Amino acid sequence: MKIKRKFLSIVLTILFMMSLGGTGYAKVKPAYNLPVPPVGLAATSISTSEIELSWTSVANASGYKIYMATPNDANYTQIATLSGTSYKNTGLTTSTKYWYYVAAYNSYGTSSGSTHISKSTLNPIIINTSKFLLGFATYYYSGDSSSYNSMVNNKTSINEIATDTYTTDGLGNISGLVPASQVSYANSNGIKPVAMITNNFSGSIAQTLLENTTNRQALINNTLNAIKANNFKGVNVDIEGIYSTDRSYFTTFMKELYTALHPLGYEVSVCVPAKTVDSSAYTWNYAYDYAQLSNYCDRVVIMSYDEHYPGGQPGPVASISWVQNVAAYTATVIPTNKIVLGLAAYGYDWSSTGTKAYGIDAIIKLALTHNATIQWDSVSQCPYFNYVDAASITHNVWFENSTSIAYKLDIINKMNLSGAAIWRLGLENTDYWTTVKTKLGK
Repeated sequence: MKIKRKFLSIVLTILFMMSLGGTGYAKVKPAYNLPVPPVGLAATSISTSEIELSWTSVANASGYKIYMATPNDANYTQIATLSGTSYKNTGLTTSTKYWYYVAAYNSYGTSSGSTHISKSTLNPIIINTSKFLLGFATYYYSGDSSSYNSMVNNKTSINEIATDTYTTDGLGNISGLVPASQVSYANSNGIKPVAMITNNFSGSIAQTLLENTTNRQALINNTLNAIKANNFKGVNVDIEGIYSTDRSYFTTFMKELYTALHPLGYEVSVCVPAKTVDSSAYTWNYAYDYAQLSNYCDRVVIMSYDEHYPGGQPGPVASISWVQNVAAYTATVIPTNKIVLGLAAYGYDWSSTGTKAYGIDAIIKLALTHNATIQWDSVSQCPYFNYVDAASITHNVWFENSTSIAYKLDIINKMNLSGAAIWRLGLENTDYWTTVKTKLGK
């Protein structure tokens, strides 16, 4: 009887569970039927007010729940439920960090969250039609017309040319071939011509010049006489390779030059090597005291190119992160309305036999000649290619083009810098100029 009662009890229990809906396990849903957390969460598009997300689909998921937090990775709010694997979060605040994660769900419940990611909306890009554009112009030999032709072809976009004309020695003497046709055309077409003063990249020449009051004054006098005689409207100082120990002397020279020329209505600008920090450990650029120099010039041209240079290792001429860091540091010590960001219109071909520089079209021709495929580096946002020449020597080529400079021009607009300076007129191509004109509102 006990066995019969036990059997009857089991039968009744089974019948009761079936009356609840099948086996009775429908009320206790097994964990292994829950979807797994989504993977691959990424921001595929970011603007000033929108962030678009995407992730990999999950098997057995009916849909997804999107969660957001700001400005920290805490206090999330569910902002959407959808069946697809992408979502555009709109109506966001500019320059603000947002955090996200995604969970998958089905009839058995909701998965745990995906990996959390954070992205910031962009700053509004300000396009100012009055952005300043300087073109460096060369005149290497009598009849050299490359810079002149570029100026003529783009005359309505260029505000100023700095002619690479005069070289100084340690005593303050200057010499050089004056590009009379460039200066004349500029003056007749609303372009301001200024004379560039260089020193052949010689630290010793700079030392002899800068550390001596008489030599500094001689250079100032000779510069003033030259710009008067040749109808220049100012001077651009490009004295490079200055020793770190001559930092204060260079500032003194710029103060003396500015004091002599500015009251007469002449423009004074200075070219300085790029830096991301002001440290005596960096002997190449420490002599250039950004903050002090900006007091004694109308504009400071940051030579934000040659991050990788002849004699060094191959690499981007100006990677986007490096340029961003240069601009960010510069803006902490120089008023943004005086900052002119340098743009390269060239590239380098590195090999074991040396390094050669080429303009943009010449580099494209080089790639075609050697049947090389031009590639894009998404990290530096610069183009490059490699090839092997007839002597079986490997070449690495990095350069700037219309696509890579677009990102640098965006920096100018986002930070509201004064404008851009192109080294040099005659090396660019039509696409390059189209980008410049579009980004700077020319």
